[in-house]
Amino acid sequence: MKLYVYIIRRLILLIPVVIGVTVITFILSHADIGLLIAGYEGKTRTLAARLIVIHELHLNGPVYVQFLYYFTNLFTGKWGYLSPTEPVDAGTPVFTEFMRRFPPTAELSVIAAVLVIAIGLPLGVLSGVKKDRTVDHGTRLAAMVGVSIPTFWIGLLILILIGPSGPFPHFLQVTTEGQIDFLKYGFTSKGTLEPWVASTGSSGISRPTGFMLVDTLIYGDFPAFFNALEHVFWPALVVALTSFGVVTRFMRSSILESLGQDYVRTARSKGVPEKFVVKKHARRNAYGATTTVMGLFFAGLLSGVTVTEYVFGWPGMGQWLYTAAAHADLVSVMATTFVFTIVIVVANLIVDIIYSYLDPRVRLD
Repeated sequence: MKLYVYIIRRLILLIPVVIGVTVITFILSHADIGLLIAGYEGKTRTLAARLIVIHELHLNGPVYVQFLYYFTNLFTGKWGYLSPTEPVDAGTPVFTEFMRRFPPTAELSVIAAVLVIAIGLPLGVLSGVKKDRTVDHGTRLAAMVGVSIPTFWIGLLILILIGPSGPFPHFLQVTTEGQIDFLKYGFTSKGTLEPWVASTGSSGISRPTGFMLVDTLIYGDFPAFFNALEHVFWPALVVALTSFGVVTRFMRSSILESLGQDYVRTARSKGVPEKFVVKKHARRNAYGATTTVMGLFFAGLLSGVTVTEYVFGWPGMGQWLYTAAAHADLVSVMATTFVFTIVIVVANLIVDIIYSYLDPRVRLD
């Protein structure tokens, strides 16, 4: 089977998954009609507004008609409004809130994934090559400790270390204790807010992408870029320290499996140096299973690292979901669930494609 045929087949198989999750969210969202209607009323709480919502969602019609309009609204961004009980931005369109929240989580996820790869993969290879030696035991111990430490504990510990009263030099401290407002990000090293950061102020300049690291580079504001990078680095480090162990263990297992294959023994019998055996044969073939783990790990990050974002006050998807659940904001919970589903489905597809590229035997199934 050719690669493009395999990709098309995988795309077709994703359709029932998306529909199935949509049906589940539809049932859950319609379990409490009062909360659903309140989520689409916005700040207007009148009988007339309630009747308009009932008409727009066709709540007086058959169930299949309600589902059709619910399904259409999901894919057109008509997700309702934040509940008036929300502590921040009550009444804001949910889709607008998503556009604000997704970029911080995406940047945090990318930096965290880079750190996990930089830490986990080399340690996994080293542990597999040095099996049952001191380095192997130390690596496995570090991996076990990493996945066992509570995320909130290490997050609070890092906040104490990098805060104004921490032991680090002043230029390495995060004076805002790790917190950064997604509406006001881009502070320079002097602590001043650049005019272009204000969404559409008197300057009339808006943020081109909404990603602070990208926007600061577009405008050539390097002090703001490094300041933003400093803020995102610490929560990303917390995620990496509590997650690299999984990647390390998978990479170690894959390396050990590859080193036991016939082609590795053949290469060694031909006198190929051990470092080339590991680099050209064992390591490359060990990336397959680890790629699957990394893909799902990254999808989980994009879905929102709730604990880390809450501890650091990071204004991403995870913190939004926590706040929405705590304040009974039904439409926000349903919207984030839908987004998480799409992210995980797409991530699975990308992982399958990469894995089939690394191992063409997959396409023969």
